[in-house]
Amino acid sequence: MLLIERARHDWLLVGHYSRFGFNHPGPFFLYLRHLAEVLSGHRLPSPYSAHLLAVIATSSFFVGIAASAVAALLDTRRGAAVAVAATTVLVLLVQDNGVGILAHPWIPFQLVAPFLAFILLLAGTAQGRLWMLPAASLCGGALVHGYWPLVPFVGLPWLLALACGSIQYRRHDPRQAGLPAAPFAISATVIALFVAPLLLDMVINPPGNLVMLWNVTRAITPESGASVGEVAAFVLQFWKPALPAYSDLAISSVSPILWVAAAVGSVVMFRDREARAVVLHVVAVTALMTLLLAFYAWRAPGPLYPFIAQFYLGAPLAVVTIAIAAGIKGAMRRASQSVGIVVAAFGIGLAFHGAFTTPNQHVAGLRELSDGVVKDLHDRADDAVRIEFEDHQHWVFVTGLVLDLERAGIRTCVEAPHLAVMFTPERVCKRSTPGQTYVLTTSSACAGECIVRSQSLGLGLAVPAKVPPYQVGQLLGFSPDHDTSRPYRASGWSIPDLDGTFSNASEAELILPVRLETDAPLQLRAQAWSFVAEELSRQEIEILVNGRFVGRWEFTLADARGERTAIIPAEIAREQEPMSIVFRMPNATSPLSLGLSTDARQLGIGLQWLRLDAVAGG
Repeated sequence: MLLIERARHDWLLVGHYSRFGFNHPGPFFLYLRHLAEVLSGHRLPSPYSAHLLAVIATSSFFVGIAASAVAALLDTRRGAAVAVAATTVLVLLVQDNGVGILAHPWIPFQLVAPFLAFILLLAGTAQGRLWMLPAASLCGGALVHGYWPLVPFVGLPWLLALACGSIQYRRHDPRQAGLPAAPFAISATVIALFVAPLLLDMVINPPGNLVMLWNVTRAITPESGASVGEVAAFVLQFWKPALPAYSDLAISSVSPILWVAAAVGSVVMFRDREARAVVLHVVAVTALMTLLLAFYAWRAPGPLYPFIAQFYLGAPLAVVTIAIAAGIKGAMRRASQSVGIVVAAFGIGLAFHGAFTTPNQHVAGLRELSDGVVKDLHDRADDAVRIEFEDHQHWVFVTGLVLDLERAGIRTCVEAPHLAVMFTPERVCKRSTPGQTYVLTTSSACAGECIVRSQSLGLGLAVPAKVPPYQVGQLLGFSPDHDTSRPYRASGWSIPDLDGTFSNASEAELILPVRLETDAPLQLRAQAWSFVAEELSRQEIEILVNGRFVGRWEFTLADARGERTAIIPAEIAREQEPMSIVFRMPNATSPLSLGLSTDARQLGIGLQWLRLDAVAGG
């Protein structure tokens, strides 16, 4: 929703933000949500309601395409078309029972339905039904816009299906002078529409998101991939029968009920040669997708969470769907024109009627807080706001507050560089960002200091106290149980963890309002460490005071932690007030990019304490 806000006043040419620090290729799914918000106006309880309605409509559309593809693949006519198309919807609803992948705003869930439809359409295209190619191109474009790793899953199978389909088309009717032009022309137009925002982004925002995607992909690809056992376990989790349930933020297995129904359907349709051919084509496309998934799992930066391949759930569902539908067709022996889209839209719409509203939709909540900020600012010229918060669990409330304030015309940023993946980098405050600062805290913690409270959320906003002056000799603690450095941490820092605070950028800055009463140089002392590993055996930290270089600290595997010092000449220390201390870390790296853990922070230096002392005798 934060990204979609950009579409209100600027070009939105990229997709949702990744935990690896880039945006996925395109804005297809984001613009559908924006369109729903524009069309609904103020008729729904909230903008989020409009976004969920768009999610349901989008899922209905792709499931409808899949349903129509199943009916067409099986050459159904009359009543069987309705039954076969409805089977596709029923399979998805059974799989979705109690979880909501068809009505969930998280992008990994939204990719399941288009991937299911894409596999079925490619199977039909490979059989020579070239009229399915435009719909396959539409599904493929949506998948690539939604998830960068899907490029090979879309590109290679699409080309192979096109080649096989062209051969089969000519073989079915050798008298044809050539291939039909319409499917190719429509497909080319569809592909061009999906490529256009990517190229336009390169022109407007050079070098563009595509270049960043390529560079980041090269940087995070591990030198040695996952083991054979890890790859096999990752792939098989999508095929083993299991009741749909959350597992590491993903639903990774097909319901046992569907596998039983697929087995029965396979027995019923076994003697139908045409139905067997259709099923085998779907299985062949699925096998290719499975090989690509195994390669992806081998090269993907660990750990292998199921949600990174949630889209692949569409593959076993495609096999299950075509097997059950073929069995129903074999049982009915009659068919008609497909009405799959109508059946899917009606079925899913009925199943999720009311899913885009919640019991809390009329709770004032965040609106109380945003109204309090608007009232506090009055007509001040600096109508910008900086939001601070200490409790990590409050990020979702801060996100909603940012949205509400921006829709009230107030520019807002968040002082949380370590959570750029939640807020998008453009919403993270920079040192030069102006504005009134507010701290989001619990109502009980801010007592009479809160400018406004939300009783329903139990949260309040307070104006932080003025930064106290720093006294030479004062020890600043960076550990969570003795964090006295918080008022002085300007930018580039994470939140305290364990016994100190890590940097989370290539530069981290401290601003110290210090008044020097001596002409002596200062000694900067710190208990520090750095992120080093076998993959990154050495880090150098440059120290700049008031923009001037004063020292360099080196950390290695053999010397990764300890006390470090640097001398600040008197003329540099007195150059400006407040004093700026910058730690510059050209090799700051995230453990995630090295495949060591899920920590996506850009780690450079860690501090347990720091102090400035006057050098005796000058």
